[in-house]
Amino acid sequence: MIRITVTLDENERVRELLIKGHAGYDEYGRDIVCAAVSALAETAVLGLERVAEVRIFPVKKEGYFYVALPEEAGEDELYKASVILDTTVLGLEDIARTYPAYVKLEIRKGGV
Repeated sequence: MIRITVTLDENERVRELLIKGHAGYDEYGRDIVCAAVSALAETAVLGLERVAEVRIFPVKKEGYFYVALPEEAGEDELYKASVILDTTVLGLEDIARTYPAYVKLEIRKGGV
């Protein structure tokens, strides 16, 4: 199962995204659920780096993905990053709704 944890800051903006595990929907290389979650996570990184121009240090390993917005990010960067991450979370929520036996998503408020 893929477990996704989204951490919001005091302004309800996404500050951290943690994805752990494998869906187990199909065999490795054919798992559309894992592929969908991975594609959204990788696209979020590209958007944060290239569109929002936020300096991030994503951690990517087999079955593990973590990205956090830096504390020193400016308001303009945070606004752009927020749009990107909110859109990413919408996609992840949809996948979790469609495949509830394979993906669980938790949103934690008031962190960071």
